[in-house]
Amino acid sequence: MSTTPIIDDTFYRLPSSERYDHVLKLIKKEQSIWTLADAEGCLIIDLGSDKVLPIWPAEALALGWGEKDYEGFSALEINAADWSEKWLPGMQKDNFSVGVAPNLAGECIVSSAEEHAVDLQN
Repeated sequence: MSTTPIIDDTFYRLPSSERYDHVLKLIKKEQSIWTLADAEGCLIIDLGSDKVLPIWPAEALALGWGEKDYEGFSALEINAADWSEKWLPGMQKDNFSVGVAPNLAGECIVSSAEEHAVDLQN
């Protein structure tokens, strides 16, 4: 589990931009991020023009977000190095986007894997 100081629902009340910046800072500090997965693979949300992989800065946030609509999914830890070196290039190839820390209403910043990789470099 991450050592993220903001674990309870106060994190979800932050504006999307603050949640996004928080996750970027954690990845830059080489902390893991979390997504949801089941036996068939990671949760990909189809938004029509975008296929989005949601990520969170803590296991509890991922599980809390998915417990209502995604029963049967468990939290999957992705270490920061793998995220930058393997996941993002693969997602660029597959044309998937990243949904960074959706709140309980599903609101978040969605960016292409390429844009997200650039943000991690800055």
